Amino acid sequence: MRTVIIEDELQAITALKEELKVHCPDLDICGVAGTLNAAKKLIIDKNPELVFLDIQLKDGNSFDLLSKIGEYNFKIIFTTAYSHYALTAIKISALDYLLKPIDSLELINAVNKAKKNSFDLMQLQLQSFIQNQQLNTLRKKIAIQTSKGIFLHELETIIRLQSDGNYTSVYLTNGKKLMVAKILKDFEELLSNLGFIRIHHSHIINLNHMESYINKDGGYVILNDKTNLPVSKRKKADLLNVLNSLNN
Repeated sequence: MRTVIIEDELQAITALKEELKVHCPDLDICGVAGTLNAAKKLIIDKNPELVFLDIQLKDGNSFDLLSKIGEYNFKIIFTTAYSHYALTAIKISALDYLLKPIDSLELINAVNKAKKNSFDLMQLQLQSFIQNQQLNTLRKKIAIQTSKGIFLHELETIIRLQSDGNYTSVYLTNGKKLMVAKILKDFEELLSNLGFIRIHHSHIINLNHMESYINKDGGYVILNDKTNLPVSKRKKADLLNVLNSLNN
């Protein structure tokens, strides 16, 4: 695969090149760029199949670059030291990323996944990522992977999520239920800053679909699909704090 590296730290470039040389020798590194303009030119000139893209460059971020390029026919593996906001957008779009310093096994897995995934799927994920940067929270889309494939759903269409052992059931406004091979905690970390809150060991709710909190029988919430869900003692204070903050 023709591969380019978009990175503005020399040490990170050197480290990634060494890792790729040892663990992914079939990748053809055909260029490196450290600014948005240089990256755009490099991608147009080399027409790469795979791009290692640092989330934050000194003169802008990956969203700026993708917006400048417009159309693209390459796969992306994002790299970052840490950027919570960008990582959230990347995660809910189901794109691959590597945290610096890059772990060899994670690198191998990401490259293998990039080789196997179709360009059509990557385009779908990238479009979701770019739209998520531009839209308000409710219109953001999450990529949900089931046994049938990866499907994009707007966050506002998710009413609640329920633990089912090593799986999670995702309940949608159209009445459908999706079974996802992720534990509820994975979704909790992903959605905690996007209008969702965990109210129980087994339940995460979308606050935009909550109608009321009833302070009896231990406490429970009523959602607008008329579902009643218990609030655990451990989570009650968190929920009440969030609800009280909405009044301020």
